[in-house]
Amino acid sequence: MAIDEIVGDSIDRAVNIEMRFRAGLPRGVTYPLYEAARRKQKKPLTWLAAKLLKDKVEAGQTVFVVTGAGTPPGLPAGETDGPPGAAAIARAIEIGLGAKPILISEARNMPATVKATEAAGLAVVDEALFKQRRSLALAIDYPLGDAAGKKAAAALCKKFKPAAMIFVEKVGPNVKGIYHSIMGTPRTPDKIASAYHLADYARANDIPTIGVGDGGNEIGCGVIKEAVRQIQPYGKDCGCPCHGGIGTVTECDVLVFAAVSNWGAYGIAAALAGLLGNREVLHDEATELRIVHASVAGGAMDGAYSRLIPYVDGTSDRVQASLITLLHQIVENGLKEYDRGF
Repeated sequence: MAIDEIVGDSIDRAVNIEMRFRAGLPRGVTYPLYEAARRKQKKPLTWLAAKLLKDKVEAGQTVFVVTGAGTPPGLPAGETDGPPGAAAIARAIEIGLGAKPILISEARNMPATVKATEAAGLAVVDEALFKQRRSLALAIDYPLGDAAGKKAAAALCKKFKPAAMIFVEKVGPNVKGIYHSIMGTPRTPDKIASAYHLADYARANDIPTIGVGDGGNEIGCGVIKEAVRQIQPYGKDCGCPCHGGIGTVTECDVLVFAAVSNWGAYGIAAALAGLLGNREVLHDEATELRIVHASVAGGAMDGAYSRLIPYVDGTSDRVQASLITLLHQIVENGLKEYDRGF
């Protein structure tokens, strides 16, 4: 037995509870952007993503999990939104589908990503060992710069032949080819891994893609680029010399929009657990705490406080663990049949 779309709706709602500061970051934008994504894609977003993975990924196949947000000097080793979500997805597809996850990020973000993934229970090993057995992950540094990124995308896809790609909190370029923070701060391609080339290559070669974002500037959010222009304060005009707005033009086959990108990834894992009828596919609360703390030990900072603390977008580690509790209950009850006897 598998969960239905009603459960998918509940998962979507759980991962779209906005907890933004009163000032400092845009407020009141999460649910309007989620609704735009839902209208465009018709069905629960986490359910769509999980179903795509279940239908398209077979045991032994590789899946690219791409993450890494934040740049120096503000977030020199990345932020805590992204690596934990990537770790959770890597774990979920390995346990649930027997897939072989390959983590991809900038070198500066890789320590946090690797530590988070190992805290999730997957050893990150070299390529030779990765090919020999399951329950492992491989990590690959993606080069900075647009030209290098385009070359790397083709080379990696030809070498590893991914069955799918998942982008978690990975910024994509706007219509002018410039990357931006949610507040409009520009980031030129030489400071960023141009991972959008992976998405473009995948879509041109019929490789399924999933994007997970929480602002509109992440890969996949090109699906709702017009809504981002209308809803985000810096959607139409980023305020930098390009004046192209923060929204990315890069689309994915499925966009999962969430209040926090990690939460969107957890929602996909929860929906996959439900579709497979295997609650172990979604990690537990203790594992979540390990993952978040491990990402901080790897240098990731909270993106809202800009401090080396176990928070994610201004929400505590306790909130992360509590969300996992909520998702497990949604899935368990969605699978359960019970006769009250009256």
